[in-house]
Amino acid sequence: MTALWSSPERRSERCPSCAEERAFEQPPCAEGHEPGQCPEWACVDCGHAVMLAAAETIRPARQLVTASA
Repeated sequence: MTALWSSPERRSERCPSCAEERAFEQPPCAEGHEPGQCPEWACVDCGHAVMLAAAETIRPARQLVTASA
């Protein structure tokens, strides 16, 4: 099977769906990350998506504060 998209960033990871080492590429980022900075990667064989990011690149979620009645 050919790659699902063209990407300058490619890495080898174990794919949970294929159960083997596979090439992963970054799909086009809809969130505006620069090429190579998006944590989302997908297997070029089956399309299984995973989030791969270093701990320092993950920002904590904002906590929602509500007023009590």
